[in-house]
Amino acid sequence: MNNAKGKLFSDIEQVTTTEYGLLLGTTPQTRIGRRQNQFFKFRIEAAEHLYKARKIKHILISGDENSLDGVNEVECMKDSLIAHGVDTNDIILDGKGFRTLDAVVRAVKVFNIHSFVVISQRFHNERAIYLTEYLGLEVHDIKGYNAADPTSKMALMTYVREYFARVKVFVDILTGKEPATYEKGE
Repeated sequence: MNNAKGKLFSDIEQVTTTEYGLLLGTTPQTRIGRRQNQFFKFRIEAAEHLYKARKIKHILISGDENSLDGVNEVECMKDSLIAHGVDTNDIILDGKGFRTLDAVVRAVKVFNIHSFVVISQRFHNERAIYLTEYLGLEVHDIKGYNAADPTSKMALMTYVREYFARVKVFVDILTGKEPATYEKGE
């Protein structure tokens, strides 16, 4: 959390313009109960707002092209962004962003993006920024735009999962974890 101070924004007016937004993937429905996933909804809204406010020109969607429940996160997010008025030519897909580590490393090393705003919920942006900087990725400007936080009972499971994900960050760092693949993907 301390590492991300001054780099996270919830007010769109405070976000400086940059060419790329890195939208971190999730599925449109919850795994349990198949309800609308508020994390998905709020990330799409955040990306749309940045794009329409001309704070970003392109959106790199990084997620799992075949998640646990067989959903292509990046295609679902792309379809939703297009439905919200984002030009398809301004969307780049990375279906190999299986984890946050994969997403940030691949943005730099595969897609050659060295300045971007991470788009997700605050807790996720904190982790993405930390990983990017700790891994020494060649990024000269990174910031996060915080999507709204869901408050439903279903969201509680994600917040519990985040605790373990933060512990896993340090395990990954200690073991020198690399992305699952460096191939271009979708």
